[in-house]
Amino acid sequence: MANKNTLAQNCVLVRFTTKFWSGIKSDHNLRQHLADSQSADSGSLNVQKYLVGNTHSKMFRRELGRVRNDHYYPLTLPWDDNSHDYYEERVVSGWRLCPNKHFDRLTSEMEQAKVAFFKEVDGFLKDYPNLIEEAKTRLGKAFNEFDYPVEDDLRNKFRFEFETTIVPDESQDIRINASESVVKKLEHDIKQRQIINARNCTKILVDDLLEQGQHLSDKLKSYNPKNKRGGGFFKEGSIKVFKRQVELLPTFNESICGNDSVITKAHQDLVNVVSKLNEVDDIRADDDKSSKARQDIAKGIEDAIEPVKSGFFGAFDGGKDD
Repeated sequence: MANKNTLAQNCVLVRFTTKFWSGIKSDHNLRQHLADSQSADSGSLNVQKYLVGNTHSKMFRRELGRVRNDHYYPLTLPWDDNSHDYYEERVVSGWRLCPNKHFDRLTSEMEQAKVAFFKEVDGFLKDYPNLIEEAKTRLGKAFNEFDYPVEDDLRNKFRFEFETTIVPDESQDIRINASESVVKKLEHDIKQRQIINARNCTKILVDDLLEQGQHLSDKLKSYNPKNKRGGGFFKEGSIKVFKRQVELLPTFNESICGNDSVITKAHQDLVNVVSKLNEVDDIRADDDKSSKARQDIAKGIEDAIEPVKSGFFGAFDGGKDD
């Protein structure tokens, strides 16, 4: 990977943290009643109540998933620890690497999504008293008014946070009260961590491209217009995902891979291929022209990504760029 343009100059780190109230509560008394009625060990059972149904939680989960899949994940790559914490529906992702050229676009999308998220929160809170009244009927004797947080406390159970920070760089001033040898070791460790993380980012980028490209190629080759429900059917969504990968590839290549020549060539070839995918219905038709188009596009994808399978490691060692 070329070191002419460092990651610290070309990228920032971002993190997306969300949380919403699930409205699910375990009821120990009901669990004991169930255990007694079934002559079972209460420790082997779990009884949970949907305090206000589950429609709202499905909606919040769906909308937050859309933000991640449509904007957050496509415009970034995993950087450090990518663990998730699902405690009380709170999801904390690890830091992800965002090229500077993607940052304004990502920030704009996240700001719009945050406004939309809290608009839904306001709507839910407005309807909250009615949902409690409905729960009295739905839950019957299992209803307990103390299960329900007051509105101010409930609002605090919703979070939508988009954080940013700089990429650690060994050239940054390390101000600690330590010997010169310790400082040099810290600088070395930061540099090595950056190299390793950059390598992982590139591998993820390339693996995703190869996986999606091969998947789409296989679907096109095996597609049978007479059996549209068969396993060979290709979805328009798969094509959209692949097109987006191709569109974003140059920025990732420039910011992370130092404009690796193998990836650059693959992008140029793939641009020519995906330009033939504009009218999906045309390549689904049951005729010789469409059949040939499917096979040509599949071959074009495979020819474009084949050199990447063995050549992208040049992005780490300089390859043809040095």
